[in-house]
Amino acid sequence: MWLIRLHARLPLDMDPEVRADLIQRTRDLLATWQGEAWRIPGGWTWVLLIDAPDPHQLISALPLDPWLEVTVEPLVGD
Repeated sequence: MWLIRLHARLPLDMDPEVRADLIQRTRDLLATWQGEAWRIPGGWTWVLLIDAPDPHQLISALPLDPWLEVTVEPLVGD
């Protein structure tokens, strides 16, 4: 189980259509992940709780990957 925080830092001069496409494709992929996801209001931050063997592979496949600040923490039960 992994706790993941994704924070997108998109360039201010990015074309709005490109930005919207990247965000939508990222949302679509996040919806396919096994787990739970929350978006933090007021920005481009997601917090996810997922069960995957290699979360880094999933993250690197996201269209927003080049602009993401990422933290990944393993979780274990008692």
